[in-house]
Amino acid sequence: MTSKEKNDLLTEMDIDVIGEVMNISMGTAATAMSTILNTKVNITTPRIETIEVKDFEFTHLEPVVGVLIKYIEGIDGSNVLLLKEADMKKILAQLFDMETSDAVEFDEISRSAIGEIMNQMMGAAAGALASFLGKIVNISPPEILDVTNKNNIRELFSLKGDTLVSIKFNLSIDGLVESEFISAMDPLLVKEIVKMSMGVMGIDGEEETEAQEEESLPIEPEEPAFEESQNQVRAEPKRSSQSESVVKSEPRSDQGPTEKMIAKKKQVQVSSYNYKELGEEPNIIKSVSNNLDLIMSVPIQITVELGKTQKKIKDIAELTLGNIIELDKQAGDQVDVIANGRLIARGDVVVVDDNYCVKITEIIKVKEELSLRRSS
Repeated sequence: MTSKEKNDLLTEMDIDVIGEVMNISMGTAATAMSTILNTKVNITTPRIETIEVKDFEFTHLEPVVGVLIKYIEGIDGSNVLLLKEADMKKILAQLFDMETSDAVEFDEISRSAIGEIMNQMMGAAAGALASFLGKIVNISPPEILDVTNKNNIRELFSLKGDTLVSIKFNLSIDGLVESEFISAMDPLLVKEIVKMSMGVMGIDGEEETEAQEEESLPIEPEEPAFEESQNQVRAEPKRSSQSESVVKSEPRSDQGPTEKMIAKKKQVQVSSYNYKELGEEPNIIKSVSNNLDLIMSVPIQITVELGKTQKKIKDIAELTLGNIIELDKQAGDQVDVIANGRLIARGDVVVVDDNYCVKITEIIKVKEELSLRRSS
């Protein structure tokens, strides 16, 4: 085995770290898909293995839809998602409000919809990864692969090595899909993410074995200066809590120097605050009056709402000239008068000099508006 092949292999710690990172990222992606489909989506804990490209198999998912995601900022590498074609048809049927997935065809509209779903999911996953690593992480728009088979996957990863990291997830969409999908990643990308994650978590992978050996040995303090400073803290007399605070930590036989915490003494100056006496200030009334005059000239946008309704994307896409949209109000009902987005009154529509006008019949109070919002 060459040195490069050894570097491509993941240690147990690498697998644990990338598993936790992918768990966080895909959890956020599941939330994004749940919002799009308006149903419960769950993606389980990943199962990870390093495998040679020539041995990588996904026949149990075929026919598959392949989605290529490239990281263009923060980290460098590519990620290929492999999902069952049948699962994607069910997701599209749910999105397009179709009764069955049999009518779904992978035309330009369907490919565009899949790309947008993947963009929302992996964009959310990249955002979660960026928050975890504490740096900006951006992806290019997901690319739907024209052909996805074993040879095609080999071509994607052959330029950087002979191995890839296979990450399998269980996908559950409430009442719709119970399936599995695979994320195939470049080992160099995985190593980069693991290295950054260890830095965030304060873990040094190279010194892990040495640290474990040191923990198994008894630790004896070797710094006399530390013991001296410790004795000085013990010798200090107790003082008032308002002026000084001393924290002591008694050493135990099983503790090392790094576990013995001694807080430094900190001087605190305490003094009373003299409050000014409250008195009448006639200038306040004059200032309020001036401010009122100032805002009286601020323009407010008045909007009259005839009615409203709710339509699905499918229905809106089918609108043409001459179609009629039915609103939630009947002829003769009062219309809503809205000021800067807030309901303030209701009235009747009248015509004055060939212009539509509204005759105010009711003023909406604040309490009434709040109750209307809650009921709607």
